[in-house]
Amino acid sequence: MAELAMLTSPVDGLASPKVASLGRDVVLLTWDVPHAERGSPSSLKNDGEDIWPSASLRLSLPGGGSRLFWVFQRPADERAGLDLSLEARGLGTSVSIDRDVTLAPAHAEDLIDGIDNHGRVALASALLNVWGAMFRLRRDRTFIELLSNLLSHMAPTPGQAVAIAQIADDFILTRTSLVAGFGKIDAIYTFGRNGLTRIHAVAHRIPDAKDGRDVIHLLIDRARIPAEDPLLILIGPGGLSVRRLLKPEGRLPSIERWFREQAQAMPGLREHVLREIAARSAAGPAYALELQLRSPLRPRRLSSSLTAPSAEIVSALATSAGTLVTGWYRDPVNLFAGIEVGSTENEPLDLTKHLFTFPVEVAGPTKGSRLGATGFAVLAPTGTRAAQNLQPRFHLRLKSGARHSLVPHPQPADPAEARAAALRAIPAQHVDQSVLTQVLRPAIADLHAQVRNQIGRPTIRKIGVSHQRPKASVIIPLYRNLEFLRFQIAAFAADPWMRANAELIYVLDSPEQAQEVEHLLGGLHLVYGLPVVLVVMERNGGYARANNVGVSIAQGDVLALVNSDIIPVSPGWLEAMAARLNGRRRIGAVGPKLLFEDGSIQHAGMYFSQDHRGYWLNQHFHKGMPRDYAPACEERVVPAVTGACLVTTRSLFESVGGFTEDYVVGDYEDSDLCLKITMTERKIAYVPDVELYHLERKSMSLNAEYMRGIAWQYNCALHTERWRDVMIAAMQTGRPRKGRNAAI
Repeated sequence: MAELAMLTSPVDGLASPKVASLGRDVVLLTWDVPHAERGSPSSLKNDGEDIWPSASLRLSLPGGGSRLFWVFQRPADERAGLDLSLEARGLGTSVSIDRDVTLAPAHAEDLIDGIDNHGRVALASALLNVWGAMFRLRRDRTFIELLSNLLSHMAPTPGQAVAIAQIADDFILTRTSLVAGFGKIDAIYTFGRNGLTRIHAVAHRIPDAKDGRDVIHLLIDRARIPAEDPLLILIGPGGLSVRRLLKPEGRLPSIERWFREQAQAMPGLREHVLREIAARSAAGPAYALELQLRSPLRPRRLSSSLTAPSAEIVSALATSAGTLVTGWYRDPVNLFAGIEVGSTENEPLDLTKHLFTFPVEVAGPTKGSRLGATGFAVLAPTGTRAAQNLQPRFHLRLKSGARHSLVPHPQPADPAEARAAALRAIPAQHVDQSVLTQVLRPAIADLHAQVRNQIGRPTIRKIGVSHQRPKASVIIPLYRNLEFLRFQIAAFAADPWMRANAELIYVLDSPEQAQEVEHLLGGLHLVYGLPVVLVVMERNGGYARANNVGVSIAQGDVLALVNSDIIPVSPGWLEAMAARLNGRRRIGAVGPKLLFEDGSIQHAGMYFSQDHRGYWLNQHFHKGMPRDYAPACEERVVPAVTGACLVTTRSLFESVGGFTEDYVVGDYEDSDLCLKITMTERKIAYVPDVELYHLERKSMSLNAEYMRGIAWQYNCALHTERWRDVMIAAMQTGRPRKGRNAAI
């Protein structure tokens, strides 16, 4: 290192400081002192002011001395006077640098002369991790040359890092090895003739007991690999490792092929690669998902046996709230010790003490046989930086210490399918309040939110010439069942008031039927001349979203929210219901008398009652009673009316936020809306003079999520939690007595 500085106030027994160029007007000043110093060098000033920015380092020399390093931007003064002081020793000296003097580049040999291996690693770490970035030297030729020489001295014969697979055109999966005692990897770089590049990758280690080394896998951005003679540098508190990054002679195998051929034996590495892919680019999560779909793991279960333990993971649905895990185990000889979930970050996580258990039956060892087993459910932590893992790894742990691997079938990638699986995850008869609250609700709520976020924009198709300024808008969600559409439109068409004043909006919530429904509505328009607006949802969104979308395009001041299985008994029904709204009685919403096919009462207003679990249920006044049952023929205020036919004003509907969309599939949204309306000091009215047929739940029966799952329990619990106090107050002040309630 050139001694181009002038020592203006020498100190006896101390060598002169040395200055050199680190690159691009960055000065490296070193000073060897014959005694040990603690911590970083004490002070570096220019004309009495601390130099900023600057960095410093202290390394030990043989015999107890220290080598002190300062790195700083060269001062702009014509002659800079630098004051160095060692406050702990009370020593100091001064150095001056002329502006017109060209500093010679720093030499690696001078920097590391007399420094042990630990000190060399510390110096390399400072150059790589701090000084290069702090002073923007990673592309500077002087700095690159210094680094190249330093690495050559520290690793004259680098090991190898081998590229083993490519991920699209973006990343390379590489493999190398490190001594087992290397410790934590703090930073990873690629290095070549054009400079140093930081790699933001997380290394995955697999201990190799055969040779005492750890196998290391890294996902490296292809664009960050130098074109010529690339080096891979791994650095940490315990050392520095330099690897020559070998390029393959031919085309690398795709990651899909590598997954199929290698990942079965290394599921932990597979999960790590998926996590890295998901975290490294905007398209990463989608690509990680596609990889799992194209190259799934083989499911693993412990087969059913009459005498030995057996087990299976049935579902493992990953959500931001946790992973909903369900399965079963058989333990005929009392060997069961627990269920664990694997982790690429830490030791396997024991789920045993958090399991909710219930009796189930599983297939036995012979065809048609059934065996009793213990079903279980738990909400396991999903983990940090997790990609959507469709096949998490689990273990059945036995008292003998044995651990048997369990891998579920690939879980649904689509949130709607995953939500349906969650709703069927536990048999309804085994779902109590604790399981619902602690296990199911957090996962279902997250999946339902994902479904809502993916619904997309609807398509609007107009059939016929719509009213320019309709007084009322009739909103009718359609879901699969088209059986009553002809009868409904025929009844609407026979109503003079509707033809003159109302627009008809059908919202198709099963978009796969769009062509069929448009053809059917087009034909009905030719027959009846009734204009129709068809709104086709991009994806199934459920009852609440379908109604809210319909309202968003409606033009009428009055809204009639009607199910597709509602058939009016006679014309004038909408006119009569609309006439009850507002006024001095402050009626906010109106519901009619609804009849079953046999003429008995299905709905005469709704009230709330509490069940044995503390949940509040929606009940229908006088359900099943004769059509002319006297108490059902009284017009009155009620706590709520059914959404099968509910009439309100657009302004009120919008002011309360429309239907709440966090109920699953379709249930309790109507009473939720009515309760929101009552919070505005408006009333809900039942109008018995208006009668319509309601062929109840014909569409709902086609929805497997609702009929086979626990959606109603989920919705009921959510509704109770949200409105318990309001429902209690409503029933205490206006509780029905033999079907009677407050008259209007």
